[in-house]
Formats: sequence, structure tokens, C-alpha cells
Amino acid sequence: REGSGGLNLHGQNARPSCTKSSSRSMRTSGQSFLERLFAALQGPGGAHITKYHIVKPGKDNVDYDDFLIALPERDHLASFTKEVPLFLRYLKVVTDQEARPEAFAAFLERAKTGLVVESDVYISADELLAIMWKNGYSEQERNAVQFTFPADYKFHYPELSVMFDIPEEDTYKFCMRTRMESSHIGELDFSKVKRQGLIRDHWLIFGTGLLIFKSFPFFNYYFGVKVFGTSMWCWTMWSVLNRFVAKTCRRNEYMAAQKTAQDVMDGEDAIVNSMRRFANDAKCVEYLKTFKQDSESKIGDYRKALVMKMKDDLTERAAKQLQAISSFEASMGSAMQELVVREAAASFKEKFPQDKAMQDKAFLAAVKGLGGAAVETSEDPVASHFAAAFKSLQGVDLATAKGNASGTLAERVAFAQQAKEAEFKQTFMVTAAEAEEVRSLASKAKSGQDYDFSKMPADALARLESLYVSINAKVGYSLPDSLGSQPIAATSDSAANTYVDKVNAQLSSAMAGLRDARLKAFVQAF
Repeated sequence: REGSGGLNLHGQNARPSCTKSSSRSMRTSGQSFLERLFAALQGPGGAHITKYHIVKPGKDNVDYDDFLIALPERDHLASFTKEVPLFLRYLKVVTDQEARPEAFAAFLERAKTGLVVESDVYISADELLAIMWKNGYSEQERNAVQFTFPADYKFHYPELSVMFDIPEEDTYKFCMRTRMESSHIGELDFSKVKRQGLIRDHWLIFGTGLLIFKSFPFFNYYFGVKVFGTSMWCWTMWSVLNRFVAKTCRRNEYMAAQKTAQDVMDGEDAIVNSMRRFANDAKCVEYLKTFKQDSESKIGDYRKALVMKMKDDLTERAAKQLQAISSFEASMGSAMQELVVREAAASFKEKFPQDKAMQDKAFLAAVKGLGGAAVETSEDPVASHFAAAFKSLQGVDLATAKGNASGTLAERVAFAQQAKEAEFKQTFMVTAAEAEEVRSLASKAKSGQDYDFSKMPADALARLESLYVSINAKVGYSLPDSLGSQPIAATSDSAANTYVDKVNAQLSSAMAGLRDARLKAFVQAF
């Protein structure tokens, strides 16, 4: 039992030892794995491990340090360009209320192409609200800041300076003190804070080493110049080239990653755009199931609409024509009255210089009128002439009377009336000459008992079309010249173009059939 106990005790003591060594090896391997992982992620766009073992975003030519320990100068801080559209809108309201338009104009000019500021010289939105509360700002003013800016917004010192009308030097110092009090690890310009004189330090080590080792045995000229000097040269070249190559590789890797990400985004956008073109393809089968019923109903509706449109056009054309006829007849009546008066006056002017009795009667009527006596109609040559002229028109049929432009009043009026009637017939009635011309043109298209307008000459067909338009315009009749359809344009698909050509051919055939039917009905009326 003692032996067993001893072995058991030994075994119990051995297990923790084995466990500790295993944990140590696992921890060492885990640390080495993390070191290799962070080494792979370092560089612009990746991670940056500071000397305090805190991970920060890796940026080109940027180093990190604690502001309270490093106490960096202003030109040692890393800067960037900040876009401030939200702040400009807020600043516009503030400066308008405080009557400081020149401050807004100056800041707007400064931030037109982006506000260049030191990246870590700022105070957060929560810190600003706390400071405003401590300094007695009203709740309304604090709410304006809180509800305008997001919680993670950073107010850099130029923004604080123009917002509260404080010199920039004071806001810069206040922001730096705030960051230092919180032991902020901020960005520094690596080119400004790195140690200068790398080659000088290397060769200073070489010279100091020669002075020290020359007094020791076996450190002869060969070792000092050939071995130690060559080693120092290799170390210097490795340090310089390693920094240059590492920076170039990381920059190129970062740019390649950015380009790959942009290509991926462009490809995703192209895929989405392509998918949008086929977004409704799944509905095609549903549409095809009801295509026949939909087409028949729509064609029926189209026919009904076409007939109603023809009816409306015909009614409108007839109404306009009747209005034109009524206006012409009204103008003929007024013109006739004016013509009777004008012709009676013209006949008096022609007769008075030649009629001695009319002249004597006019003289006596004038003397009697000067004496104050009443002049009868029979005694006045002018009144008696117009009365006789108007009496001569009574019982005369102006439509059948012989017209004469220089005859009696009745003949003159009959001549003018007949001229107006001829103009009316020419304007609103189909003349015999037009009817005869239609019959002669129709004879050229005669084909047995039917008409074939395709064999007519082009000029004869054009003249027949013009007669169709003019005669229908005279009588106030209207028929559609076409169905309102347009030929379908060709596509880039040859198979589809074959179908399009067939449809266009059928459309042309339908248009030709409509024209033949229209012209056939027109010529048959004569």
C-alpha cells in the first residue's frame, strides 16, 4: 500500500506538472499565433499595435502615443481633411441669431474644400454638453447641440472656435488638455516623431567599436574593416531597404485591396442592375395565361373607341359646316341690303346729271325747304327716286331674273344675288366639274365590277385623294385616313426582326385595304 500510495502520490504530483507545461506551451503557441496574425494585419487599412500593446487602426505615416507622456508639439500631430456639411448648417443658424455673418463666411471659405484639422485635437459631443452645462448654457441651447449632432461626433478646435467665438489658440489648448487628462493615445505624424539619422547612428557605432576593439588581441585590421565593417554595411542596407520595401509592399497591398473591394462592389451593382431587368419575368407566365382574353377585350374596346371617335369627328365636322353655311347666308342677307342701298344711290348719281326735270324738281324742293314749307315725297327727287327704286324690286324673282351689272336696280341686285349663289355652290356644294373629274379618275381604277386603286398612276391617285379631302370638307363629312397605328421599329434580334417585318407587312396591308375601301365608297357615290 505504501508503494501504491507513493506511486499514486507521485502520479498526483506529476499531473499538475504536466498540465502546467502543456498550458505554458499552448499559451506560447497562442501568443506566437496572435503575433503572426497581427503582423499580417498591420499596415494601412489593417491594425497597428502601439508600444502599450493597444491595437489601433493602421495608417500610412501615422504612429500612436499617449499625449500625456509624449507631450507632442502641434506640428507633430497627424492631420486629415474633415467634411463638415452638418456643422455648416448648424453654424448658419447660430451665426444668424448672434449677428455674426462674417464669421460664417470666413469658416465657409476655409472649409469649402474640406476642413484640415489635427485628428485628435477635439472634444466629444458628450464632453461638450457637460461643458455647456457647467458654463450655464440653457437647456434649449444644449438640446440644439444634442439633437443636431450624433453622439459620436467630434468637435475639433476650429469648430469650437467659430461656434463660441473663442480664439483658436485657446480652443486648441483646451482640447489638448482634455485629451491629456484622459491619457488619450492619439495619432502622430511618424515622419516628424521618428528618430532621425539612421545611417549616422550605424556608422557612429562602427567608429566607436573600432576605437574600443583595436586595443584587444585578435581584433586586427582584417576583422575591423572587413568583417565588422561589412557587417555594419549590411545592417545599414537591410534597415533602409527593409523600411522602404515594407512600406511599398503595404501600400501596394492596400491599394490592391481597395481596388478589389471597388471591383466587388461594382460587380454587385452590375448583378443587381441585371436582376432588376428580369424582376418581372416570373409574371410572364401569368400574363401569357390571360393574354388571349385580355387582347380580345382590349381590341373590342379599341374598336368601340374608334367608332365613337369617328362619330364625334363626324358630328363636329357637320356642325362646323352648318355653322359656316348659316354664317354665309347671314352675310348674304346683310350684303344684299347694303347692295340695294348702294345700287340705288349709284343709279341716282348716274341719272341726276342727265335729267333736266329732276334737276328743276330738286331746285324747287330746295327753295320750298328754305321757305319753311313741308316738302312732299313726290316733290323731292331723291326720296321719289329711292321710293321708285324700292318699288321696282317688289314682285321680282331675283333667282330667275336676268342679271345685269349696269342695268336697272332689279337687274343689278339679281346679278349680285346670282354671283353670291354661285359662290355658295362653289363653296358648299359639289360641282359638276368635280363630279366628272372623279368619274374619269375612277374609270382608270375600274377592274370589272370592282376597283383596283393599286394600278392607278401615282399622280392620278394623289389627285383622287385631294378630291376626296376637298369634297368631304365641302359637305361636312369625315372618315379616318388611318387606324392610328405606326410601324414597329427594328430590334437587334434577327429572329424578332422577322416577326416585326411580318407585323409591319400586315399593318401596311390593312392600311391599303382601308384606303381602298374609303376610295371605293367615295367613287361609288358619283
